[in-house]
Amino acid sequence: MKNFCGIFAFLCATAFVCAATDPRLEQGARFAAVGNYDKALGEYRAILVEDPHNAKAYFAAAEVRFKMKDFSGAVSNYRLAYQWAPDMVAAYEGAAKSFERLGDKTSAANERKKMPQIPDFDDGKKEEAPEQKAEAKAKGKTEEKKTDAKTSDTRFSYSSPAFEKARKLFDSKDYKASGNAFRDVLAKEPGNPGAYYFAGVGRYELGELDKAEYNLKNSFDFPELGYNAHYYLSLIYKKQNKKDLEKAELEAYVKLSTNKNAVEKAKARIAELGGKPTEEKKADSPQETKSQEVANVAASESSSVKESTDVAEMEQPASSPAAAKKTEGSLDLANQAYKLGNYSSALSLYHDVLNSLKDDDSKSYVLLQMGNIYRSRRDYRSAVAKYRESVEMYPNSEWASESQRAWEDAVWQEKNAAVLPRK
Repeated sequence: MKNFCGIFAFLCATAFVCAATDPRLEQGARFAAVGNYDKALGEYRAILVEDPHNAKAYFAAAEVRFKMKDFSGAVSNYRLAYQWAPDMVAAYEGAAKSFERLGDKTSAANERKKMPQIPDFDDGKKEEAPEQKAEAKAKGKTEEKKTDAKTSDTRFSYSSPAFEKARKLFDSKDYKASGNAFRDVLAKEPGNPGAYYFAGVGRYELGELDKAEYNLKNSFDFPELGYNAHYYLSLIYKKQNKKDLEKAELEAYVKLSTNKNAVEKAKARIAELGGKPTEEKKADSPQETKSQEVANVAASESSSVKESTDVAEMEQPASSPAAAKKTEGSLDLANQAYKLGNYSSALSLYHDVLNSLKDDDSKSYVLLQMGNIYRSRRDYRSAVAKYRESVEMYPNSEWASESQRAWEDAVWQEKNAAVLPRK
């Protein structure tokens, strides 16, 4: 099996290089082939500046790091590759081989355990007769639901001590503590959709909409409640007045939910977004709109009410202090300005909101965003200053590792600014 995984990883890597569509991936492969590793990494970094979730670029960078015998760096990049492309078998195998080179056989074995299921191949197997195929197909249908329920769950645990501890904190509505606990789960099991789901819902309840959106988008494969992520995303987009996205998430939710009451409410909202008034539609005041929105969010995650696994039944949470609401609104505005490319406005808003934030994670996040803006402007020294501040002042925050990576990238970009492609 080990030899098969090695062959399969090689084939995946070969197919990856051949199928690359970004010319910088191809150029990076050419540099790597002749031993110009720094130039190859430069090409991949240029891609990641524009697309931080590009699994192919992370994988290619990992392969180069492995050749450079930077096995720790290779592990980090392989993990980022399969984080954004969970089916990339070669990335799991690459991480395992890197750990073996580091002398850590236990971690190597753990990486292979995370690997997606690979069908066994038998070159000498004869073609099945038609009646055998029919029998196998019929058997498959009877077990289809059981198989589907396990498919997305084979690589992750939702009953480990760490997960259960985080779940209890979530059920007690201690969203800040549960978020930290689920972050520990993700450190041990990168990509765990259950951890992403509860972290995302917690972020939503705390009003951290951008972070909630990121987590929820990675939680759809959570067997128990992943479908609910679509509803929470619809609420986020409703707050942001992104009607097309809100409608799309509601439509996805309707297809997946079995809660008739919630589905009817979702359909009513879809009709409203489509310009078709519902029978009971009234003129909404701002207060009524807010109450309706909050009432549609469910306590489906609570283990004490397992039969109510839908977002349509949650009670309205206690209102937060006015100062916290003002800070939340300013941060949302800053994030929106950043997404739209209004960097001057975003920087000003981030700077104003920074002193109002109370928790280290939020402060580290804002500094990271400010650094990203400076890096986009090619003001690398200012970018490095913000990244350094994020890392050194808040080393235990969830954004510290990303700030460290961005810091190193900004330093590299400054040194190689002359050869980097401009937009």
